[in-house]
Amino acid sequence: MEQGKIDTQKLFDSVLPLAQQFLLENDEFFPFGEVMKPNGEQVSLSAQLEDERPSSSDLIELLKNHYIQSAQSQDIIASSLAYDVKIEGSDAIAVDLDHVSGYSVTVFVPYELTDNELVIGKMFTLKGKNQIFK
Repeated sequence: MEQGKIDTQKLFDSVLPLAQQFLLENDEFFPFGEVMKPNGEQVSLSAQLEDERPSSSDLIELLKNHYIQSAQSQDIIASSLAYDVKIEGSDAIAVDLDHVSGYSVTVFVPYELTDNELVIGKMFTLKGKNQIFK
């Protein structure tokens, strides 16, 4: 299997359970992510702005810019960014996964939040935008 897919799968396997936990506890979550350093170490990241309720798009932009800078300085080899979206009429967890090899996908995990239960739908993947490792 391609190294990019292997590394980003590790990141995905870390952020998805956290996103699910945040949804169960708070009915929502702010964008967050995880990166992989060249030695394989995984580091969790979140963004914060002065605004008490910042927009998700502002937080996503802040994290992406940090990822791009880290990629340019070769501090990371892979990144994941998890955020909440609506797609095809459903709420979904979206996870952007990018790797230095050029591997780039976005995984969508549709969900429905009911009385203290998170019902997960059929996961699907789209080609990513490869914005981090240019």
